[in-house]
Amino acid sequence: MEKERQIKGLDRYLSKIDVWAMAFGCMVGWGAFVMPGTTFLPVAGPAGTLISQALGLVVMLMIAFSISGLMIRSPRTGGVYSYTKEAFGRDHAFLCSWFLCLSYLTIVFLNGTALFLVIRTVVGDKIEGRHYYEIGGNPVYYREVIFSVIALAGVGVLFIIAKPLLQKLQTILAILLLAGVVITAFFCLPRVMQGDILCSYGYQGTGKAFAIFSLVILAPWAFVGFEVTSLDTAHFRFPTEKTRRLIFLSIILAAFVYSAMTLVSLSSIPDGYGSWVDYIRDLQNLEGVASVPTFYAAERIMGPVGLGVMTVTAFA
Repeated sequence: MEKERQIKGLDRYLSKIDVWAMAFGCMVGWGAFVMPGTTFLPVAGPAGTLISQALGLVVMLMIAFSISGLMIRSPRTGGVYSYTKEAFGRDHAFLCSWFLCLSYLTIVFLNGTALFLVIRTVVGDKIEGRHYYEIGGNPVYYREVIFSVIALAGVGVLFIIAKPLLQKLQTILAILLLAGVVITAFFCLPRVMQGDILCSYGYQGTGKAFAIFSLVILAPWAFVGFEVTSLDTAHFRFPTEKTRRLIFLSIILAAFVYSAMTLVSLSSIPDGYGSWVDYIRDLQNLEGVASVPTFYAAERIMGPVGLGVMTVTAFA
């Protein structure tokens, strides 16, 4: 019995900051740095993006209130499958799990392959290697494939043999990510606040309400982020009742990151463009740092240090 108690004690390796980092880190990925230029600003502009982020935040807090309530009610490890099975039966749980699996599959590989996109943005095409093929007009290169596979496999091995170590690493990366965004926002956002740019909307011709709704429906993607905490409740070193505040904090900070990076994208535009609209429209014709507005603004305003901060932040 004594040995069993010791093993259970060792299994409880997740502190409050670890659980926060798990939720926050799984909600914020490469999209926070790329989507402002490719999706948010073209569709809804700065005003529409901020409104949609606020609405999405409210929706996610409501869902988080429910999922955290289920975690408190059934503190054992299991996640959405267990909760759905308990409430509605096996068939509903099976269907729910398949939809969740689709979300995990898309997000895991999207962010896994984003590692070399960070490198390509900063150092250009030096690591591309031999051209493999194209998918939807996007070239795939031999070295980049190998790099992504090694990164994903490395995380997978750590997850199997050293999960507590992996969680500590994720906590460090989540803190680095948040710190990098805060530093970049501190230096770049004052440039945005000087004009009336925040009042403008997207340029794709859709109505304001439809543009905002188009971004709000992306918000449930964050559910995959904070839902993972329900899979590890057996490892919490604190009462499960305290999880709700941690999840709420992670959602609020995630909304801050996406909103801040959107505004950072507007803080500086390259020479030769009359407005942010002209710049964002032409992103597909640009390469390197200029092709990612968040990276360009950080480097233009903060210098090489800014580019370094943004690179570390995106890697995290």
